[in-house]
Amino acid sequence: MRHLVFFSALAALTLILSGGSLVAQSAREPKKPAIVLAAFGTTEAGALKSILNVKARIAAAFPGYDVHLAFTSNIIRGIWHKRAGDKSFRQKNPAVPQEIYQIANPLTTLANIQESGSRLILVQSLHITQGEEFGDLKNIVGQLAGIKTMKPALNPFPWLALGEPALGDGGPEYLAAAARALAPLVEEAGKKNAALVLMGHGNENLDVASYKKLEQAMQKTYGPEVALGLVEGRPGFDEALKEVEQTGRKTVLLAPLMLVAGDHAKNDMAGGEEDSWASRFKAQGYTVLSHLEGLGSNNAWADIYVEHLKALEKSMPAEAHAE
Repeated sequence: MRHLVFFSALAALTLILSGGSLVAQSAREPKKPAIVLAAFGTTEAGALKSILNVKARIAAAFPGYDVHLAFTSNIIRGIWHKRAGDKSFRQKNPAVPQEIYQIANPLTTLANIQESGSRLILVQSLHITQGEEFGDLKNIVGQLAGIKTMKPALNPFPWLALGEPALGDGGPEYLAAAARALAPLVEEAGKKNAALVLMGHGNENLDVASYKKLEQAMQKTYGPEVALGLVEGRPGFDEALKEVEQTGRKTVLLAPLMLVAGDHAKNDMAGGEEDSWASRFKAQGYTVLSHLEGLGSNNAWADIYVEHLKALEKSMPAEAHAE
């Protein structure tokens, strides 16, 4: 059903773009190039700061671009759209920007940008690995970039490309950059004589290998007092526990390896329920500390996405920038 909806939407978009909007666009002056930041999203108002920090860092690094946000989660978008009419919620959360209440998916966001006249469009994944959400995003961007019209000059998305998620393809250069960005967490754990345990979301089927590679890179750089586990897939909690046991440390610092410190961080990781990671470590006799900040609030991590975008921009042909 998920893929049927995607291809139905893509077909509808193709029909729209093959009509009058193409002709209308050709008569308009070119607009600024655009960047679309695609994140899974969060329903936690306080956790939005991590996403907004990434957007601010990228906007500062690319002043010549219009920067847009898109959420890939249908459920999360629906919740924010419903909150748009909730006066009580909005009064209690004045820091939430209007764009969040109107947040769209990447497909709709790209269509709106194209309709406005933007030509060069860079899409930057704010995901951690090449998992399911990234795979769907890659398919959407690839399909749109492949739409061709009878007159090449009227192709709706002539210059459209996608940037890698934080860990890229799991190559050494990506892992090294991630490990450097996570240094403050290692330092925080060290000051408290704690083992650092990073909780990632993971995926049952795709790209869990990058997480294990990151753990190995972290241990090589900082020592064995770093462990990584996933909510879904392997390594999980049990594997992380074994890594911690080998360090001999009796204190654990839990931190989310996620863009935001949302529901998973607050409940699955640090919650008071008996099945949370905090409770499970306590049951094993550990003192547990929690770092409830999403990776997006870490400027060094946000700048990973900035560097990916810079590489993507350089990969575009010169004529793309001349549009």
